Amino acid sequence: MSKHYKIHHEEGEKHWQVSYIDLLTALLAAFVLLLGMSVPDQSKLDSFASSKNKNQVSLSTLSDELKQTIESSPALKGQISVVMTEEGIELRFGSSMLFQPGEAILKLEGYDAIYRIGQILAYFVKARNAYLAVEGHTDDTRLRSKEKFFSNWELSSARATEVLHFLEDTVLIEGQRLSSTGFADSRPVNRESDPATGMYTDFARNENRRVVIRIYYSRAT
Repeated sequence: MSKHYKIHHEEGEKHWQVSYIDLLTALLAAFVLLLGMSVPDQSKLDSFASSKNKNQVSLSTLSDELKQTIESSPALKGQISVVMTEEGIELRFGSSMLFQPGEAILKLEGYDAIYRIGQILAYFVKARNAYLAVEGHTDDTRLRSKEKFFSNWELSSARATEVLHFLEDTVLIEGQRLSSTGFADSRPVNRESDPATGMYTDFARNENRRVVIRIYYSRAT
């Protein structure tokens, strides 16, 4: 191959590469121009941003983090359960972990449990624009004394409010993100009964005595 042909051949390749780059540049410029002229459908973008699937992914991630925190702590393991529902996540605390029988003042281990879990919830609520609903539940046993609370309705409400105040005042979750309700024994999670008496078993009553923190997204009304 002559030197003249080699030089000419290399110059031809360079011209071809330059033309190809020019073509790509022109196509890119046209694409940018078309993109700039287009107007996105804001309603569809908003719908996508708040889609159920996206929310479910976030809740699933939160659920995994909560479970890992609970499993890694001897003080929390076996005391708190994480339950995924259609509405969101339910964190179920055994009432014996948080309160003395018939009382609505958090025990020391109750403070620690709510604080550790609350730190995770506080970040999630702020980052994902979510809400927390605190629920108090008792078993069907009547109160021995009505000196502090007239019935389980007042007791369950007071316990839920106590947890809410701790989340707001100590964990520093905004009050507008919180709510509390007392359900007494009206929503048992375990209906197991003793065939001989027809009453709830001790195991069922123990599961029904609980405080629930629900994590959910607001819904348009």
